[in-house]
Amino acid sequence: MMSAYLQSKENSGDDTTTVPKLVLFKLDRQVSWKGRGSSVLLRFPVAADAGVELESAQLRMLLPPRRDADGPATVQVNLVLGARRRRPLAERTVYPSRRSPKWSEIDVGDGVASWLGGGANLGLELVCLEPGCRLEPLEAGITGLVRARRAGRAKRSPYHNGRRTDCQKGKGKKRRCCRQNMKVTFSKLDFPEMNFIVEPKVYEAGYCHGLCPPNYNHATNHSRIQSLIHQMERRNSSRTSKRSIVPKACCAPSKLGPLEILLVDKDDPSKLMLEKWDNMKVIECACS
Repeated sequence: MMSAYLQSKENSGDDTTTVPKLVLFKLDRQVSWKGRGSSVLLRFPVAADAGVELESAQLRMLLPPRRDADGPATVQVNLVLGARRRRPLAERTVYPSRRSPKWSEIDVGDGVASWLGGGANLGLELVCLEPGCRLEPLEAGITGLVRARRAGRAKRSPYHNGRRTDCQKGKGKKRRCCRQNMKVTFSKLDFPEMNFIVEPKVYEAGYCHGLCPPNYNHATNHSRIQSLIHQMERRNSSRTSKRSIVPKACCAPSKLGPLEILLVDKDDPSKLMLEKWDNMKVIECACS
């Protein structure tokens, strides 16, 4: 059974607000509406929250097998606005299995955005448009990617000595050690394990690149000493026969962050698991 993730926001301690957070809302209630044909009401505990911005949201359903039907089925998801009012959100062709339950997903970003923005949360209506078709999910949940909504960012002093090391545009800065952006698309990675990942499909990993001039952003006292010895030996190498000198410090990650991953259980494909993978995002870079 899916469990609610991120019931309340937690401060992670890093400054990666540009990286979206994965949230999961489990199915709160499911009702088969009488008199509405093949309609099913799905309710989720999504409340108004002015502190976040929604990037995307998917309704994920474990559909039961359809042993008495051949071929696909067309499913429509509506946002419930009142007793007789509906707003269509998405329509999709799904391919239920005849032998075993199967996961399907539908984009419900507009509906979740409405709820987070303060709109009444009366649920989603799931309708199978095929004659005689009725799809009642065995499990359902909404996964979303949200970002913290930030107030205006205060300008930094030119003498600011913070550890945030994103690359900044400007003369003389582009060649120094800093954090560059690098988007990773899991489906493009040639590893069988990536096929089990449901969310996120893409994430910002980042990487470190640039030069490490003397006395610039050292990760540790050791790297500072190493840099000094490199300079000394480099100056002395022209007066001696010594050719091998201590290397200078290199640009490398000095702080890494985890990534929440929603994936299909390898042992039971009918279940989803939420895992936290450590050291998946570069937060800061330094010379080490």
